[in-house]
Amino acid sequence: MKKKSIFILLITVFILGLIFYKINFAQLILTFKHFNFNHIPLIVFLYILTLFIRGIRWKALLVNDNKYSPIHLAEVFTVGSMLNSFLPARAGDLYRAYYLGSIKGENKVKVLGSVILERLMDGVAVFFILLATVLLFCKKTWIIKFTYFTGAIFVGTLVVFYLVFKFNKIDSIAQNIISLLKNIPEKISSNLSVFITKSAQFLNSFLDGFEALNDLKCVVIAITSSFAIWLLEAYISYLIVNSFNFGLGISAGLFVMCLTSFSTVIPSASVFLGPYQYAYIIALGLFDVSKSSALAVSTVQQAIFMLILTVLGCYYFVKFNISLKDIQDNQ
Repeated sequence: MKKKSIFILLITVFILGLIFYKINFAQLILTFKHFNFNHIPLIVFLYILTLFIRGIRWKALLVNDNKYSPIHLAEVFTVGSMLNSFLPARAGDLYRAYYLGSIKGENKVKVLGSVILERLMDGVAVFFILLATVLLFCKKTWIIKFTYFTGAIFVGTLVVFYLVFKFNKIDSIAQNIISLLKNIPEKISSNLSVFITKSAQFLNSFLDGFEALNDLKCVVIAITSSFAIWLLEAYISYLIVNSFNFGLGISAGLFVMCLTSFSTVIPSASVFLGPYQYAYIIALGLFDVSKSSALAVSTVQQAIFMLILTVLGCYYFVKFNISLKDIQDNQ
């Protein structure tokens, strides 16, 4: 077993230990029995709507290129999300870059850059939603610090990428390094020069995926779509939480959405086992919901999302006719 796999397994086991420590299984089962299925049709509709909006956003991040269809991009995103849930190392994001690059004759590294930009916009949008939620509904010290910490990461990273993209000096830096290599033996400098040249080409192609940042219309569409997506997911969380008759307000849905979305960046085993459930427990704990009940609610929400993604994702995956071996060979 690889060291990375062992590390991820240890994190998962540790978090699961925190979740199940002194869990009340009787209350867990009782909470499941209280679930009301009345909101399921609306929940399914709204979640599929968020997938379509993601297609619109991705088209904007690809500078509204006419060769891309929002519906097709939404389908590709759905498959990628399904694969991210079941496979390690964000294989779904690599799949999106590989597949779209292949069928559209686009540079795959550029497409991957647009996927990373999309992820950063997700993080920034969720940060601002969490910030507003904290200031309006809960000003506990620990969650305020957590909010600022996540904001510093996502906003800071987006700013850094923007500056690197805007003032691209990769070629000049590469040339300067290659010039310095002339002072070392030719055999070594030749190999290093080839490596540096290819690395510079890779980085430039990757930064091409950030081209949308030069287009104000594309940026506005992407930002607006990001907030629409996550506010809809917060409302979905609100519907699911209150399907258990907790009688909580929209703030519960907002906290659940924000904390669970950030939890997916924590290394974990398949289907985000561990971090997702613990984030849910923390979010509902702010409203004095017991750990056992919160675990039941988180299980239902994740099951609904996974079922939708799996059904749609498998359908599109077969439709696109791309094998898992193709994805693994291009990692």
